[in-house]
Amino acid sequence: MAAHLAAVTEAVFSQLPPSVRFSSEDEAFLAGHAPELARLEDHLVQGFYDILFAHAATARVLSSGERAEREMALRRWWRRTLQGPFDTHYWEWQAAVGLIHVRVGVSNPMMIGMWGWTLNALQEALAGKLSLPPQEAGRLMEVFHRLAATVQALTAESYLQNYLAVLANSTGITAELIHRLVAVELAALDPSAHGQKAPTASGV
Repeated sequence: MAAHLAAVTEAVFSQLPPSVRFSSEDEAFLAGHAPELARLEDHLVQGFYDILFAHAATARVLSSGERAEREMALRRWWRRTLQGPFDTHYWEWQAAVGLIHVRVGVSNPMMIGMWGWTLNALQEALAGKLSLPPQEAGRLMEVFHRLAATVQALTAESYLQNYLAVLANSTGITAELIHRLVAVELAALDPSAHGQKAPTASGV
């Protein structure tokens, strides 16, 4: 499993353009603001799980009895993110989240949606609760957006690769054959056709 997570992490970092992924400069800038950002922990955790438990689709994945445990997991992530370091262990941990999501039924739309909420909540909190100057808050948001892009890429790719691995193991079909079958099935698909206006009876 560790080797698989390492491979997914390496593949994702090779595919993400350097300018859009989290960098050592981002890590240093984030660390410089860690004491201030730590004050946002309760606000982010409370809001995050209020949203999840208020929506039927995400609430079904969760259990009301485990909210405290889930909240603690988010708190650990937030503290670890602020403290660093952003080393191999950190990024493989983010890739492991994809495996966990497959197991518990958290979909990629749920994950991406909550990352969107988190970024919006951070943007509002930097100017409101922390009263940071606009330029400083803007720089921090750039850092958080690159962190979000990197983590989402790792989580989503791990989700896909683990899903394919389970399918391959249970059916005996190799992942390479699955990829070829998908390519054949999609070869004739024209996605642009779905964005065109359907013709009316008059042909207009």
